[in-house]
Amino acid sequence: MMIVPAFNQVDPASNVLSRFPMALNIFLQENFNQWQSTYLLILLATLALSAIILYRRYRSRRLLVERIAELEQLSEAGGAIVAAELDVIALCKLIAEQASRIIDTTTFQIGLFDDELYEIYYWSIGGQEQTTPVSFDISEKSGLVGWVRKSKQSLLVRDFQKESASLPATPGYINENPPRSAVFLPLVSGAQVLGIVGAQSAQPRAFSQKDLGQLTILANQAAAAIANARMYQQERTKSEYLELVSQIAHQVSAIYDLDELLNQVVELTNETFSFGSVNIFIVEGPETKAVIKASTISDLKADSLIIDAGVGLVGTAVATRETTLSNNAREDDRFLADAISEETRAEISIPLIVDQDLLGVLDVHSPNMGAFTSQERTILEALAAQIAVAINKAQQLEIQRQQSWITMAQLQVAESLSQPSDIEDLSQTLVRLTALLVGSDKCALLLWDKDFTFYRVMAEFGIPTLVENSNGHFEINLGQWRALDAVHVGAEQLTTSQSPPWSTSIGQEQQQVFMLQPMVAQGRVLGVLVLEEFDLLDAQEQGGRSELLQNIANQGAQAIDNIQLQMAQQEEAWVNTALLQVAEAVNKLTDLNEILDSIVRMVPMLVGVRSCVVLIRDEAQQNYRAGPSHGLSEMGQGLLASFEVDLSEFPLLGTQDVDRIGPDAAYYTFKLPDWMHTIMDSETADIFPLHARAQIVGTLVVGPTLNGRPLSGRRLNIVTGIAQQAAVAVVNHQLYLESAERHRIEQELDVARSIQASLIPQQPPQIPSSSVATYWQAARQVSGDFFDFMSLAEDHWGIAIADVADKGVPAALFMALSRTILRTVAFNRLSPAAVLERSNQLIYGDTTSDLFVTVFYAIWHPESKTLTYASGGHNPPVLIRQDGTVAMLSAKGIALGVLEEVEIAQEQIELHNGDLVVYYTDGVSEAMNEDYDEFGMERLCLVARNARTGTASEVVEAITAAVADHAGDTPQFDDITLVVMKYE
Repeated sequence: MMIVPAFNQVDPASNVLSRFPMALNIFLQENFNQWQSTYLLILLATLALSAIILYRRYRSRRLLVERIAELEQLSEAGGAIVAAELDVIALCKLIAEQASRIIDTTTFQIGLFDDELYEIYYWSIGGQEQTTPVSFDISEKSGLVGWVRKSKQSLLVRDFQKESASLPATPGYINENPPRSAVFLPLVSGAQVLGIVGAQSAQPRAFSQKDLGQLTILANQAAAAIANARMYQQERTKSEYLELVSQIAHQVSAIYDLDELLNQVVELTNETFSFGSVNIFIVEGPETKAVIKASTISDLKADSLIIDAGVGLVGTAVATRETTLSNNAREDDRFLADAISEETRAEISIPLIVDQDLLGVLDVHSPNMGAFTSQERTILEALAAQIAVAINKAQQLEIQRQQSWITMAQLQVAESLSQPSDIEDLSQTLVRLTALLVGSDKCALLLWDKDFTFYRVMAEFGIPTLVENSNGHFEINLGQWRALDAVHVGAEQLTTSQSPPWSTSIGQEQQQVFMLQPMVAQGRVLGVLVLEEFDLLDAQEQGGRSELLQNIANQGAQAIDNIQLQMAQQEEAWVNTALLQVAEAVNKLTDLNEILDSIVRMVPMLVGVRSCVVLIRDEAQQNYRAGPSHGLSEMGQGLLASFEVDLSEFPLLGTQDVDRIGPDAAYYTFKLPDWMHTIMDSETADIFPLHARAQIVGTLVVGPTLNGRPLSGRRLNIVTGIAQQAAVAVVNHQLYLESAERHRIEQELDVARSIQASLIPQQPPQIPSSSVATYWQAARQVSGDFFDFMSLAEDHWGIAIADVADKGVPAALFMALSRTILRTVAFNRLSPAAVLERSNQLIYGDTTSDLFVTVFYAIWHPESKTLTYASGGHNPPVLIRQDGTVAMLSAKGIALGVLEEVEIAQEQIELHNGDLVVYYTDGVSEAMNEDYDEFGMERLCLVARNARTGTASEVVEAITAAVADHAGDTPQFDDITLVVMKYE
């Protein structure tokens, strides 16, 4: 519909205003129906929104009222809990009652933790409250309870069947009908989870998040109350227990007898705490075995139970030295089920320690699982500390009493052992004192005989008369009683059930125990005390007996050692007297046969043997020849004189067996060969090597003793001393012969040296236009070096220097031969090469030895100032020119006497004023010092060059001084020969 405006109006605005009501009316009339519908919709929407707002306000108000009611209810519950008495069990019941206002508590529990023990203080199953608290060990299988404890988080399970795979831990049910839903809340106080509040239901989704929130508030309030109640209860119980511990400690502190003390401790502990059985173990032995000494179990006697370290809870406490606890003993592998009580369900073992010393173990049993909480453990550990102090005090007093008694006994032993003056009396005193003080009915003293290497029963007490040998004593050889062998080697006390050899000889058949105590002095076992024991445990129980026995053995050993020392001194004095008599008799004689004859006669007289023979070693023939003898029959003497003991026939005396006898061996008993058996009239004999200068020079063969016993003690010392004197006599005789031979050789060498020295020019010759100086020093008494000067025709001079390839007498003889040949040939020839070639032919033809000689031969021509020379393999002389230039006078040639025909070259040089020629042998250039460093050609040339301005004699002095300074204290090894010629 359109509205047309009026064109005749003058004021448009007033026209429009005047017509607006009419337009509106027209518009409303035209749109009334449409507006009517829209208004209705708006009105309905407004009414609906108002209704929603009113409903939400109503609902919020109702929730607020319910929340306030819940808070009031929780506040009342918290107030009730806070106002409750400080009794944990009553408090847990109150908590359960308050929780029942929030959730269904038909199946409900409140449990508290004590280390790995979970104890349920309130437990309702199916609406029935359980009256007896139940404990669980959750150290291994903790389940959901353990998870809540560890995580400190609440857990809501709406349906176990649907949520089993997503649960944080595996549930642990104790009934056959597992719940469908559950809620678990930790009771947290500070940083510690005190316990668990838990509810279960057979219906799924029985608990909501709202229930969890309300229970959390309740649990927090309950945790604080429980913490206070437990702290109060623990302190009160601890105070009561400590009072009881103090009472026990006070009662046992006045008891000094250890057995009575231990019995009182277990009885008082059992009466005071009413656990179960109480036991005390004492640690004994180096292997730390725990031996029961007291128990409240009447059937369990002292020493009837021994537990090794590491075995059971008691053994574990011994091994670790820490408290060992099991609140579920039947499920604990460490528990010894049959050790003490079949009713035990919990056990605690506490080590008794004082000053780091483990004395024993306090072992307490209980018929109730979980009986030992941390509080009980603390109290029992405090009690154990008091018990340990009391035990230590009683043990120390017992030790003091025993030590006092031991000291008195030791004084008695010392007084008794100071009186006997011989071994027999001392032995009888020892066995009586030992049996009396140690408490043994039977005792024997075995004395070691080092000469015959067996034990002799010197005295016995309480033992029937032993079967004696011909010497009046029962003897035991090594190997005859293994226990005695062990003590002899180890020198340690030994307890054994092996019967001694005399048990068989006197007909003892009863099984007994023997204690062997070695008697040691100066590191040697002098004897053994043997005691019969009837109860091994009793023997170990007597604390001071072992110490007293050790002291008796030590004092007895010292007394025996003193007596044996006196006897040894007396024997030594007697032996020295006897040897002095032998020495005086021997020193009066000079002939070896007379000396040895006196020796073989004195041996049987002094030591009681039937025969004696001296065999003297012949190094040249490598055998033994018979010397003087005594005690042999005429036929035996004849046979001995006709035999030479071949080393292969009598190998014991041969060089291959010297080590068996040895230069340090005193004697050796051996079985005689058949022919010596006939001579000595015995199957065996004792050989005493006559050794001197690290070799055997003879032997003294001694026949059997008159009483049939082996040589020993002073008799053996006498024969050994006589053998040494015989060895000295033989060696002195040999030294005399060697000295005489050496003197003869030295005289001959002196003659040879004189002859050789006469062949060497004593003074340098007067050679025209030159000066000459010489030096000759033999390394030994005679030398293989030589030099010579020969005045030849036409005023020529021959100069020779030579060195034989050897030393000593052979070289000296070869030197004389070579010199004679060289001089003879030199006077017939003026060519140095020809002289050497001819000399070689004569030397090679006249000698059959392997010796040879090196020669340098030169002819000096004063008029022409030339030196013509040739070398037979000798060291080339050194030419030093006036300006210091050095040259070697080398010429081709080999040593004389090696080959029959040789070809020797000849050279010639011209000398000028001031030139110097040095002739020498290798004793100069090869002189060595202590570091094996040779003097060498370089030093020789340097010394000669530096000394060239001096005279020939000064040059010789410079060279010899340099050689001596270089060698130092090193002995001269080779002959030194030096000839210096200077042209002037």
